Amino acid sequence: MNRSAAHAAPLPTGAPGRLLRKDIAMNRFPLKHLADAAALAKVLVLGDVIHGRPLGLAKRLDCLRFYFRADGVFRLHAVLPRAGTLWSELGMTLAIDLAQGGDGEYAYEKGLFWPRDGLAYRRLDWRVPTGEAEASHGRDGGPAFGRQLYFHSRHPYFRIRSARLKTMRIVVLTRSVLDCLESQYFKQATDPTRGDVALDDENSFPWDMHLTQAIEFYNSWGDVLTWHPTIRHYRYEDLKADPVSTHKEILDFWGFDVPGDCIAEGFRRASKVEMKKRMPPEERNRNPRVPDRSTNHRGAISEARTRHIIDRLKRELVHTLGHDYDHGTAYGREYD
Repeated sequence: MNRSAAHAAPLPTGAPGRLLRKDIAMNRFPLKHLADAAALAKVLVLGDVIHGRPLGLAKRLDCLRFYFRADGVFRLHAVLPRAGTLWSELGMTLAIDLAQGGDGEYAYEKGLFWPRDGLAYRRLDWRVPTGEAEASHGRDGGPAFGRQLYFHSRHPYFRIRSARLKTMRIVVLTRSVLDCLESQYFKQATDPTRGDVALDDENSFPWDMHLTQAIEFYNSWGDVLTWHPTIRHYRYEDLKADPVSTHKEILDFWGFDVPGDCIAEGFRRASKVEMKKRMPPEERNRNPRVPDRSTNHRGAISEARTRHIIDRLKRELVHTLGHDYDHGTAYGREYD
């Protein structure tokens, strides 16, 4: 099945009398190109302004070359936060490893799940040549990064700085915004390293900030789905319903020859049950990436806040990407 423009709405111009939304207009020429040029100029002149540290001329030129070449890796996985990233990417990595004669093993360390040879992706970010990813992903039991198979991003299209975007083979993964928001709330509230969000205080979570980010992601990528020549969209709900055939489509689209039995085994190993087997007993119930949400914490956003979220989605969301939003929308489905 070809999903290259699945669930994408026709090219929008906004409601009558309204200008094109910023999160769509910023995808297009000349705004996207001007933003890219400004970001590149800042790196070349100022270095790493995000971390406030200088970069030598050689590294600055490496960043410039990376913008145009992307290290020769032309696959991108664009995923809305809390849309099954860990499960989907781990399962695919293990499946590829098994298909290539590996043992398909992975380990838990420092709160993360590491394939034997390291992560198969880096975030598509101008800082890749600086080694920032390696510096921030420490691991004792093996390499943090292995052979890079694809890039990953949580950003809308217009925030990604790469001249190769139009020629990349892009897979966009989304999930119901309500489910993503509730999952993010629960993750932050149960993260032992945080103390600012609490399950007994719904107001402690910045709902509107995360909702704005989700709307930007949906509208930006929804627009790109109407014109990009090599892009596909999948819903998390559909991947969970049939993980083998849907991930087989993704891997085929990316050019990987992975038999269905390897995909089935990879996702068996990437299940929550198998993840917990690799964790120390004392961490199995408090890892925010593999949370245990009871039925009391599913579909439990207050009625007033749910109505506010739905109202904003109905006003601001141009591209629903196959997800339905109304005041009676059901959410909070439990997945194993």
